[in-house]
Amino acid sequence: MSFNHIVIQNILRDKWTYISYFLSSVFSILVFFLFSVTAFHPMLKEMDTNSTLGITMILASFIVYIFSFVFIIYSLFAFLKKKTKNLGIFMITGASMKQVRKMVFRENMLIAGVAIITAIAFGLIIAPLFLMVAKKVLQANSFGMYVPVQAIALTVVLFAILFFIVSKFMTRFINKEEAVHLLKTDVTQEKLIAPALWRLILSLSVSGFLLLSLKMNMGWIESIGMFYYIALFISLLLAIYFIVMQGTLLAILLLQKRPSYFQKTNILFVSNLEAKGRSHAHVIYLLTVLLLGVFVCTSVLYSSYYNVKENTEALYPYSYQYISLPENTLEDEQKDITFIETTLSKAGNYDAYYSEFKTDEKRRIAFMSVTNYNSLGLHEKISLKKNEYYVVAGNEGVLPSTETIHEYLLTKPHYAGLEKQNIFSTGLQNVYYIVPDAVYETIDYPVYKVFAYELENWTEKIDVAKTLASGVPIDLDVHLIASKIELYNAEKSVKSIMFFIGFMLSLIFLSAAMSILYFYLQTSLEGEKKKYAGIRKIGLSVKEIASVVTRELATLIFIPFTFASIILFVAMLSMRHYISMTFYQMTAIGVGVFLLLFVISFCIIRWGYLNKLVKES
Repeated sequence: MSFNHIVIQNILRDKWTYISYFLSSVFSILVFFLFSVTAFHPMLKEMDTNSTLGITMILASFIVYIFSFVFIIYSLFAFLKKKTKNLGIFMITGASMKQVRKMVFRENMLIAGVAIITAIAFGLIIAPLFLMVAKKVLQANSFGMYVPVQAIALTVVLFAILFFIVSKFMTRFINKEEAVHLLKTDVTQEKLIAPALWRLILSLSVSGFLLLSLKMNMGWIESIGMFYYIALFISLLLAIYFIVMQGTLLAILLLQKRPSYFQKTNILFVSNLEAKGRSHAHVIYLLTVLLLGVFVCTSVLYSSYYNVKENTEALYPYSYQYISLPENTLEDEQKDITFIETTLSKAGNYDAYYSEFKTDEKRRIAFMSVTNYNSLGLHEKISLKKNEYYVVAGNEGVLPSTETIHEYLLTKPHYAGLEKQNIFSTGLQNVYYIVPDAVYETIDYPVYKVFAYELENWTEKIDVAKTLASGVPIDLDVHLIASKIELYNAEKSVKSIMFFIGFMLSLIFLSAAMSILYFYLQTSLEGEKKKYAGIRKIGLSVKEIASVVTRELATLIFIPFTFASIILFVAMLSMRHYISMTFYQMTAIGVGVFLLLFVISFCIIRWGYLNKLVKES
């Protein structure tokens, strides 16, 4: 029997342990490969001369790569923990530590090689379908299949290096004494969770301080830059970890003090939970973090995608806006307006609004007569007394100053009200002061003429926007142009790409979460079989054992889901002033969909696990 034959037999013997690791690795490599196929597509350079899309896809690929690195390390730790006892057999029969490490290394490299080949082969099959989806997301005219030599080479090289480094490094953790000890001992008791209240308080205090600093926009955050966000990310991970660990300990103590502790199978469930509390808490923590990643990548990104139209209308109220500057000639102005209105009339029904304002160009503070303000059609009309003024925002989401007008007028008019929504494209002016017509005539500043148009079904008129852009080119010295249609199209493309990437990443996080749960249940299956076989001998029925196992699986599956959901909604509540109701609705729908998936997964896992645990024991 050759050495390689032993390696293959070891893999086949533990095939159910390796299968989830293999499939998750294939999925991670597959997503990396598909992103790379898109990033290196020949048409991408023609579509995006700045290579922004390509860089975004490559960045997404490397996020997958980094996540795969962490996931593979965790998986190998799980395998080594399960295989330590088996490795002890080889050591007792005379195998050296070098040979054992060599065997484990070859096992992992063999699985890695098959996973890479499988992922690329499957990727080449589904790449045309993936590119069809990418074509729609990127709004490309042509985005067909090609021979992705660069994507294949990059995937093979990077993942071969990743598996080589991880496999080589992880074999150093094989301990001969521990392997022999496990071989001689039938039962090993894991360490119980130790109280660590001060660590919990410290982690919560640090995270709270960093979050409060961010909310209060403290100056020191900008001075350290990215280091702040790294520190915040690590502190939040540690805070969640200690909450889960100490929360598990507290839950066990409370369950033991309940009057129902000695009723039915409660004592068996709680005792089992206490004995495996540390490992249960680790799994709950990992699933919580991964589910948070899933929620962020789907609910949050889809909400931003869903709100593109609403956000665009807040920034640019009109479908097309033409501002004629004082330097513009009347002839050129009339020529442009004729072209604009002719083009719009061919596209369908539209409303035209004509107005003007005077502005202090240095400070970008504008003044508008009440008549000109009322001639615009996207807000309620107002009336002013001769000694009143009205204030309108110039920047979306920024409240304007209501008092600066007193620096310009000799009289002291009275403040009559505030319109928080900008009336023209955001940033055109800092503030608009609406004054009576007679007061407006006395103000001596350059006049900006406004020609604003609102087109029916404007979201479907990108061709019209392109025609207008070609016929009225940008010239900042004579006129200013703002197109809500073009902004919407650009924002829609960006948000579509973000959601597309986020959705793929969420699938990886979800598959990793399920794989970790599978690893945990699979690696503990043999010990659980022996335990429940002994329990059945003292009189417990299959129904009672099923009850204990069901509660334990529900703890492992639904506690992380509940905790991740609570964290998500608490975070949303803290940012309630910055997010819309639509965001809450989309997030609730997203969480509901994942809850349904988890309920279905729970039923499947419970059936399979009980079948192996009870019928085979």
